[in-house]
Amino acid sequence: MPKQRCATLAMLAGLLGLLPWIATAADFTPARVAVYFSPRGGATDAVVRALHAATTQVLVQAYSFTSVPIAKALVDAHKRGVTVRAVLDKSNQTEKYSAATFLVHAGIQTFIDDQHAIAHNKVMVIDSATVITGSFNFTKAAEEKNAENLLVIKEAPELVKAYEANIQAHAAHAHPYTRQASTAPPATDADGAVHGNRHSKVYRVPGCKGYAGMNPASVVTFASEAEAQQAGYRRAKDCP
Repeated sequence: MPKQRCATLAMLAGLLGLLPWIATAADFTPARVAVYFSPRGGATDAVVRALHAATTQVLVQAYSFTSVPIAKALVDAHKRGVTVRAVLDKSNQTEKYSAATFLVHAGIQTFIDDQHAIAHNKVMVIDSATVITGSFNFTKAAEEKNAENLLVIKEAPELVKAYEANIQAHAAHAHPYTRQASTAPPATDADGAVHGNRHSKVYRVPGCKGYAGMNPASVVTFASEAEAQQAGYRRAKDCP
């Protein structure tokens, strides 16, 4: 068989081998996608921007959720009249003040999915038009310390439908979040109460310079630093 004919047959065989892949690829629809990497790659800001643009609905699935900027952006959307629903892993149901507590106190529907070893999704669907997903947990650590990725996907309606259906399926077997009652006594100076200054919005913990000398009339007591931060307070610079 001439070499030229052999080469042609080999090329055709290669193309025929690609046909199944080509047919599968044709099922995908074009989409606009932006990617962010952490640490400090702008992922949190991307989520907050997307939430600020929300007009009708935000669906959230989260494993670990402690990010103050993201929690506040969800509450701001809720205050604008956007329907917000969060489905969180059972690790978020704790006796300590958490982002889940913050959302519930703001009137946001918050559910705990405890039907799995870990409800490990990190997803938002905004206005049935934008999907946010990736390895990125909605946490400060994910933004500042971890190696993570975040995708913001637009113009992919079939993908949106799939994610919305999955979130709704998990919400159906989840239960409303309720903060677990603590059996421990209230925190005192000795066991780690966080004291905030209602005027400066700065908080101190035991061991911080000036902690013991704070004016009682100005002190706001929090159960944890997370609770203080959720309330808009920042840690004093002279704390160790």
